Amino acid sequence: MTELELELRDLAARLDLPPSPSLAGAVRARLARRRRRRRVLVLALATCVAALAVALVVPGSRASLLRFFHLRGASVTLIDRLPQLTPRRSLGTPIPFGKVPFRLLLPSGQRPERVYAGDGGYWLRYPGLLLFEYESAAGATILKKAAAGTDVEYVRVRGEPGIWIGARHALYLPGGPPRVAGHVLIWQHRLLTLRLEAAVGRERALAIARSVR
Repeated sequence: MTELELELRDLAARLDLPPSPSLAGAVRARLARRRRRRRVLVLALATCVAALAVALVVPGSRASLLRFFHLRGASVTLIDRLPQLTPRRSLGTPIPFGKVPFRLLLPSGQRPERVYAGDGGYWLRYPGLLLFEYESAAGATILKKAAAGTDVEYVRVRGEPGIWIGARHALYLPGGPPRVAGHVLIWQHRLLTLRLEAAVGRERALAIARSVR
């Protein structure tokens, strides 16, 4: 060891240096934040891929998918032609208004004529209007298919995302064949997804949806 090296070692022993900060905790926290962001992105991508996969397994959808719309609990695809549709079927089992496990949202606060339990949610029947409510956060999903040229667009209902379908289309619900549906507005409200069907235009449907409380 040279004389210079000895002098440097002796100088280092005499210097009062502050302790080195521990970087391990900060690095671990930063890595954890990155992993959380990555999981959120992966989950969002998986949701879209799963919804698209559902659309593609429906007979007649392959090679005819023209456009795809999605929100939590519902997906809409535009295709070149609609499949054969069945007439409207029973909405489910009639139940008393107060037997629903969550608080039903009502247009302008008006109670429905009848409430039915079916298709993973609850149907509310009004004169000229049908409202379907279900807890989409639990994983329930409905699928719709509309012919090319149909008026389908994203909308907002009191700041929450929705989809407007302004023509006859096919409605797929778990466990049943496709059935015919008319003008429909679908939108999210917290943990619920709502589906409003009525023979009205877009603006009137949005006004009804905004009155739902």
